[in-house]
Amino acid sequence: MHRRVAQTVAALPHRATQHPWDPDSELEITPRHDDIVSPSSQRPTNYTVDSHTSTVPRFQSIMSSSTDSIASGGDHPRISSSPVSMHHDIPTSTMPQEDVVDTALPENNEQLDDESDEIEWELQNNGLYVGSYSRVILLNAFVPLLAVIIFIVLAVLPDLAWPIANSPSQYPKSFPHPLPEIVLSSAFFSLAHLLRVPLYSTACFLLPPESASLASTLLHVLFTNGLRLAALAILQVRHFMDYPTPTCQDPAFRTVWWLSLNFAEVLVAIVQGYEQLTLYRDVMVPEGRESEFLELLKAGSSTQLADDDEYPPEEEATHDALEGGEGARNVDTQIDRGLDRLLVIKTREELEEVYGLPVIKIPVFISCLQRFNSIILSVGLNLLLSSAYLRSPLSLPEADQVRAWPYASSHVPFIITLPLVFLLHASLAVLHSPAVLPRIGVHTAAYVGVLVGIMSFFAGLAVWSALS
Repeated sequence: MHRRVAQTVAALPHRATQHPWDPDSELEITPRHDDIVSPSSQRPTNYTVDSHTSTVPRFQSIMSSSTDSIASGGDHPRISSSPVSMHHDIPTSTMPQEDVVDTALPENNEQLDDESDEIEWELQNNGLYVGSYSRVILLNAFVPLLAVIIFIVLAVLPDLAWPIANSPSQYPKSFPHPLPEIVLSSAFFSLAHLLRVPLYSTACFLLPPESASLASTLLHVLFTNGLRLAALAILQVRHFMDYPTPTCQDPAFRTVWWLSLNFAEVLVAIVQGYEQLTLYRDVMVPEGRESEFLELLKAGSSTQLADDDEYPPEEEATHDALEGGEGARNVDTQIDRGLDRLLVIKTREELEEVYGLPVIKIPVFISCLQRFNSIILSVGLNLLLSSAYLRSPLSLPEADQVRAWPYASSHVPFIITLPLVFLLHASLAVLHSPAVLPRIGVHTAAYVGVLVGIMSFFAGLAVWSALS
């Protein structure tokens, strides 16, 4: 009995945990679910991962494949849990190689830039400038465009920001507001502009040349602000005020506002800017032909630019034929041309001495800032000066000075404001004088002018109660 039981037990299949698995055995061992070791239990708890060689994905793939083989009962070798052996199993061809960075400097480009700068410098020393004249003219078209936009904004600003009820005008219907203000301000500016040369000549006659420029500048500033006060008296601004003190709700504010918009000053400045640019029409070298013109200069050739010459080659023969016959030149005409060119060269050199650099090299942005500064500064200084003047007894009509006014007029605001306005205006004028402008540069003078102009503009609005 016992012998049969032993034979029966020996014939039953044994569990995999009791005997090692024999790969040569013909018995199919089906492991139970709780006998399969999970992949996480076979992973090493401490191993090093190299940041340059990605071993983690390969390690996980090997472990997952080994787990599948155990579950399926396949024939696979045991996997070592050592991270060192795992790292050595990875072929070296799969490891990324560091790229070699080429640190060579672009010496050829630097040499080309240096050569082009030297060529441009030599051309400029000989009175030639690289660039396109037509392109410069087109770029400077932004200056009048910006001036027109500023004038439009300032023209509609009082009605939008400080609207008032319509009041009867003191001007005739044939000459309505704001024509009197525009005409009077333009006339006074023209007078002050024409007096620049006589004032400078008088200062040169009385003072040394070093002090003549500064003295004439100060006299011109004083005369300009005197004309601003005269415009207020001529238009009788104080006679038609509805309020006892200056305020933006008074029609007098609009009169002073339009007196400040000096259209003639901006127009003259724009025209002068284009006239100065035309002095460089015959000395512009087209881009890409710098070396050619430099060789002509070294060879002693006096050839002018065909694109910018007053008489191009195709018209030269016709012009000579009309003046003195075929192949002959009129001597008087040649002399006139030579004198005109000498005058242009002299004027160009004088401008470069005043600005400190060629006018053609002044950026368009700086020219736009100058026009913006002149408009804003004129409005700000005129508002400050008019507010102080209209608070003073000097502005009261002679017949009304004996009346008892509900407020006490005083000369104190006028005495304080007039020197301040003169000081601000004179400081900016001195910055643009020939003795100072080349030292500080056009850029610095433009930036300082914009700051002073904006400050005076908001200060003028404040004294007229336009910011409250």
